[in-house]
Amino acid sequence: MPDTDRPYDLLIMNARLRGAESETDLAVRDGVIAQLEIGIAGTAAETIDAAGGLVTTSFVDPHFHLDKCLSRPLVGAITPEEAFARAHEAKAQFTVADVEERASEALRLAVAQGIGHIRAQCDVDYATKLISFEGLLRARENFAEAIDVEIVAFPQEGMIKDMEAPALIREALANGADAIGGLPESETSIEDQRAHVDLVLDIASETGVPVEMHCDYMDVPELKTLAMLAEGTTARGLQGRVTASHCNALAIYPDDEAKAVIDQVKAADIGVTVLPVANLQMLGGPERTPRNRGSSRVKELLDAGINVAAGSDSMFDIWYRFNRLDPVETGYISCLSAGMRTDEEVETAFDMVTTRAANMVGKDGEIAVGAPADLAVHDSPDIVQVLRGIAGRRLTVKGGRVVGGLEKAHWCVR
Repeated sequence: MPDTDRPYDLLIMNARLRGAESETDLAVRDGVIAQLEIGIAGTAAETIDAAGGLVTTSFVDPHFHLDKCLSRPLVGAITPEEAFARAHEAKAQFTVADVEERASEALRLAVAQGIGHIRAQCDVDYATKLISFEGLLRARENFAEAIDVEIVAFPQEGMIKDMEAPALIREALANGADAIGGLPESETSIEDQRAHVDLVLDIASETGVPVEMHCDYMDVPELKTLAMLAEGTTARGLQGRVTASHCNALAIYPDDEAKAVIDQVKAADIGVTVLPVANLQMLGGPERTPRNRGSSRVKELLDAGINVAAGSDSMFDIWYRFNRLDPVETGYISCLSAGMRTDEEVETAFDMVTTRAANMVGKDGEIAVGAPADLAVHDSPDIVQVLRGIAGRRLTVKGGRVVGGLEKAHWCVR
């Protein structure tokens, strides 16, 4: 039977695409968008009436600690200093089955919220060895048809201070990890921070995997690891393969120093992922009134032509007690933390959890004929109403199949 005669796998009717003045239909066959026009004829195995609601690409969470999520009952820190010092206590209690169970619970929630791809940080170090990694491999397999899980082998305890980490990282990369992470801040000297950055980049050069480096998490001006990463990336010709996350110290550098570092980041073609959901609570100093927003210089990075995305970071773990893996909430809080006020800036904040986040993990993030049918179907007709989060439905489509969703409702005596 010719393709034109076969029923579609999915037909979404009366959809509103971003920037479009009128509604359209969207047909899916064999996991990709086959047709995109008004009044598509033909039958489909499943039909959704979007009723004028927005249809976007599925959300991407470009930075989430999937291995540690929901582990706060083991250890719950109040300050970032405590979290750095005590993270190993929680990880020492992890088992493969425990990590798989907690990660699976988080992935169910992610799929329901419309996330189609998650870049999952996974600690690989002396405390957890490969236990967390093996648990995430199992969880990833369990949800292979519903969400793409990209695993970042992350040496949270250091690459110099933790002498076991380099070999464990290499083993994880050889057995299914997709990228290498880093946290030079964990080292005990500036020299070791630079050595940490160099070693991570060297392994990335050898193995061909992308890099997702935690840089300057703490909002203190003494930290300079983002500049170290930019220098090392350019020196090795790794432009376009490196992401820096957090980058909170950048926000409190003097303006001239911040501009110089931003220029370095741009020259190295490094993307930046900000994590305002958790950083807003944990950072800002020890005083009763926080000094900073717990964010980076988002608008200045964007002005420089740097790709900026936003992730959810942590969920009910040692670092952060809240979160529900809702990318709409992440986009909304990104607006607040970065002071994104204009219509264009609000649209950009939504891009930071959709198209910009997709680009950060190597995907196009476009709705077009021939593109993967990884979509989110909203009740609301525009971005502002989506970000307001008023009652309504959200459906998650993966490869042309509805794999999850959520329903919100409210009521009042009047």
